Amino acid sequence: MRRDPEIIHKTMSRIRGKDTGIELALRKELTARGYRYFVNSKKAFGHPDILFRKEMVAVFCDSEFWHGYHFDENAVDFHEHQDYWVNKIKRNMARDDEVNQTLTKKGYKVIRFWGKEIEKDLEGCVNTIIEAVEKRRAILARCEGITNKTTLAYIERDDCYLLLYRNKKKQDENQGKWIGIGGHLEEGETHLQAFRREILEETGLSVDKYHYYGRIDFVNMDHPGERMYLFKVTSFHGEILPCNEGELAWIKKADMGSLPMWEGDRRFLPLLDEAPQKAFHMLVKYDENGDLEDFIPDF
Repeated sequence: MRRDPEIIHKTMSRIRGKDTGIELALRKELTARGYRYFVNSKKAFGHPDILFRKEMVAVFCDSEFWHGYHFDENAVDFHEHQDYWVNKIKRNMARDDEVNQTLTKKGYKVIRFWGKEIEKDLEGCVNTIIEAVEKRRAILARCEGITNKTTLAYIERDDCYLLLYRNKKKQDENQGKWIGIGGHLEEGETHLQAFRREILEETGLSVDKYHYYGRIDFVNMDHPGERMYLFKVTSFHGEILPCNEGELAWIKKADMGSLPMWEGDRRFLPLLDEAPQKAFHMLVKYDENGDLEDFIPDF
């Protein structure tokens, strides 16, 4: 006999969606170890079950049934109202994917546990959370007191950017990559002064109009960090001169995706398509091989 949809709705409304046993177990152990966090916070998309806001670590505790554990295998076991349950759980799974992608794009470290994982290995799950939180804390701490400061500018003309292909300096960490125009701040120099000077020295151009977008902290746990101030030049005058650090070229924006460049640069370049609303503070961490390991777009 087909159940009344109203009865199904009332039954499901009584099912606990938060403060479940698996959530309480995790929270109790984290509190016992001295960690503080937010519960079901509305400050992060998807309302994570456990949220470390400063470190941007979001934890979800997923029950096997509602979130589709081995869904393709288990869906055949729905003997009654199969269409209803299959569609509902598929919606839950799609929502989980949306939450993961949205939070990751915003720079969150997303951790999901199945209920049985927490029940079988509570200590291991808690250790996974603590490891992620402490790793983020260490990275954020490296941003404090950075003294190595640089500028980077993208000069715009006719839907192109003036880029520098670094191929002339020995022992250049940017060797073989396309980057914008910039360099280190000199003693007593502001980032605005350095930005104009570096462009003049490397290209021969003088800046007329520009946008300032924010600062980007590049973190490496084995070396001092670097703070880079990001600009876009929209108006300039002068004649382009040869650069002793590489080859200058106007590159169409549509073609930049195929060029060898730092992965972190690919993350902030889309931000230059619009005038800045407010200055951001971004974090980029590379591993020892130069691969992007962590990224926080604004914190």
